[in-house]
Amino acid sequence: MALTLFHFIGGSLGALAVFLLVNRLSGATGFSAPFGVIFVGIACAALSHFLSPWATPVIIALYALASFAELYQERKARKEWESRQEQK
Repeated sequence: MALTLFHFIGGSLGALAVFLLVNRLSGATGFSAPFGVIFVGIACAALSHFLSPWATPVIIALYALASFAELYQERKARKEWESRQEQK
């Protein structure tokens, strides 16, 4: 049970670090409570218990990949919008 708690805390802290980094890079000035961090922590705890302890770093890596892909799409859309505004 202690190992499951360890994976929950590790997964939650890892997801929080990814969330804060992506939020900082996006230039957001404020945000609401990141409940996704808790869900990632629960997923890490459950999958590390039932599947493999390696599930925690894999889940955090997938969360980071999805977050950075969203950041990339947001920056790309913002750049396109700014270029359209300059043309008007």
